[in-house]
Amino acid sequence: MDIETQAELWPYEKVLAHGIKDVMAELCLTDANVIIACICKELHANIGDLVQSSTELFFKEGTLSFGCSADVNFEWGKSPAVILDMEFVHQSVTVFFQLVLHGVYVGVAIQRILLSNKTGDPDSDLETFKAALADARVAPLPSCPAPGAS
Repeated sequence: MDIETQAELWPYEKVLAHGIKDVMAELCLTDANVIIACICKELHANIGDLVQSSTELFFKEGTLSFGCSADVNFEWGKSPAVILDMEFVHQSVTVFFQLVLHGVYVGVAIQRILLSNKTGDPDSDLETFKAALADARVAPLPSCPAPGAS
């Protein structure tokens, strides 16, 4: 079964963004001109290599990967936004999402989540997602602080 509505996706996006923040930080260290050139020249294997090298320290092999599609949004007077299609596959969870790298922000936008063991209970399904994300990591990520906590 899958999860598709925006209201259902929001908690998953928050968990995913926290879960891959180290990968996003690593990708942000890559020269944006290199990524943009690879996108414009449709060098998908090169983009895949950049993503793989950014994920290999944090995730088990093959669990987080480039989805072979990317785009750059150019707006006059603003930093370009790089959009990478990504896939997370581990245990009974598959997530198709976009990783957005912008000069001002970095984020994720989930297109679709597939849970082969969906229970229908939103809290239980979110815990299944969290567990799969945690198990896919090479080393555990420190827990996310509660909102408002210092």
